[in-house]
Amino acid sequence: MSSSEEPTVEEAKVLFEKLEQRFPSKTLGGERWYLIAIAALTGGGQPEFAGTLYTHLINGSHYATSESRQALVRRLREALVKSVSIVGVCRPLEAIFNIDAVQRPEDKDYSFSREKWQSGPENHARGVAWLDKIYKHNRTGTINSLAAHKDFAWISANITYGLYLSDRQILDDIDTEMVVLSGIMMQNLKRETGWHLRGTRRVGVSHEDVEIVQQCIEMVAAFAGIRLNKIPRVADIEHEV
Repeated sequence: MSSSEEPTVEEAKVLFEKLEQRFPSKTLGGERWYLIAIAALTGGGQPEFAGTLYTHLINGSHYATSESRQALVRRLREALVKSVSIVGVCRPLEAIFNIDAVQRPEDKDYSFSREKWQSGPENHARGVAWLDKIYKHNRTGTINSLAAHKDFAWISANITYGLYLSDRQILDDIDTEMVVLSGIMMQNLKRETGWHLRGTRRVGVSHEDVEIVQQCIEMVAAFAGIRLNKIPRVADIEHEV
């Protein structure tokens, strides 16, 4: 694809096949590569291919029943919900519209993961616990940097991590870091990419697998025509893990 051309559906299908082949499924499982795809496509400004991804997935033998397709869409939807905290609401919303447009009526899932969510001490504690797991001792520096910007500190603990990222009803810790790392890396952000390469290591993904995950995200960036020239690699942050 040249830089002046928009990617096509056929190119997207080839991308999905390559991602599935490249992703380290033997160690991370076969249900995570598409979390990278949905988060990176959406964060990279290609949310219209979310429906193409969903259609590609349900054509596989793993999703032969309506129940399995409902479970799949819950995972895709949760990846998009968590992406809201990383890339904003409009692109994830466009992605979910495109998924909904290709769903069969019997495959619709009407569950509501955050129906009973409440702000307050429990939410704050859950957010801080997840922050501590990802950042550990490095969190002190972030807290100090935000001491004069308390709105951002509050949003981080209560909304980004409390409401969005610490919710484990559908996606687990590794799932969540696949989504977060993909969304951040697609924005070519050096500092935050480094934090979440480190965070992905800290939730138990091996050095070798994190490098392959990064290569998968870079494949989506190439598809989307996005230059990733500022981001570190896992080798650069390994000494911090």
